[in-house]
Amino acid sequence: MKLRILLILLFFNLTTNIFSQETAKPLTDTEIMRNVSKMDIEGKEYEYVKITLKSISPDYFFSDIYKVKVTIVDMSGKEVWKKTLKNVFLYVFSNGQIQVGKPNFNKILIQKNDTGLFDGTIREKEGVY
Repeated sequence: MKLRILLILLFFNLTTNIFSQETAKPLTDTEIMRNVSKMDIEGKEYEYVKITLKSISPDYFFSDIYKVKVTIVDMSGKEVWKKTLKNVFLYVFSNGQIQVGKPNFNKILIQKNDTGLFDGTIREKEGVY
């Protein structure tokens, strides 16, 4: 009898852990704006910038590639970095984290730091791990 109870508890614990993992589907035709306190772009750091991420779905007439258009502007309104990344997806998680890339390779990562502000990293060639 004790073995059955133990197995039942173990089964419920296992199924809870399996279904509690957070997954996200790529967002399409969405525009996200974030104020980022520190942005690291290919090793060069910027402070207090505004990043705009716009995912573009393919129209299958001219193109069949998913794209994400990224624009980074500093507080004075000067454009710091602008690029359209091709063949990547935009992911947004419930804790506010944003990822741009393929399922196992992130080119852009924006997440909250210890103070509650957002920090970002862009590594187009080597990826963000």
